[in-house]
Amino acid sequence: MAAITIVRADPAHLEAVLPLVAAYREFYNQRSAPSRERAFVAAHLRDRTSVVFLAAIDGVAVGFVQLFATASTVQLGTGYILEDLFVVPEARRGGVAGALIERALNHAHENGAVGMFLETASDNAPAQALYERLGWTREGRFLKYNAPL
Repeated sequence: MAAITIVRADPAHLEAVLPLVAAYREFYNQRSAPSRERAFVAAHLRDRTSVVFLAAIDGVAVGFVQLFATASTVQLGTGYILEDLFVVPEARRGGVAGALIERALNHAHENGAVGMFLETASDNAPAQALYERLGWTREGRFLKYNAPL
């Protein structure tokens, strides 16, 4: 099995991250929007308003995770939203997603976070199985609501 390398993405990694973001959005049935994807990702990498870790095998980008910091008044500290996690189909089941999650959790620990959470599609059974295998627990106390914008 080839070694997985993970780096924190910066603006120099934009071209490696963009195809992954496009594929991730396609996975969630979003229309292709190359110029908007470029602007969105470039701004976050440039301004460091998110944390993106990029996974590669043999120098080829195969996955990414994106975190956003959030504040918790209840826990009186900073937490992280694991907003995006994607691995290309041909690299799945090879430990890439687990390695990205581990790196994300290490980042949270290194920065004194009080917690991390994520949401996934209710029909994304493979992702749910991974999270549960890694010790994540399904939310049971709160309901999520979406505003009609």
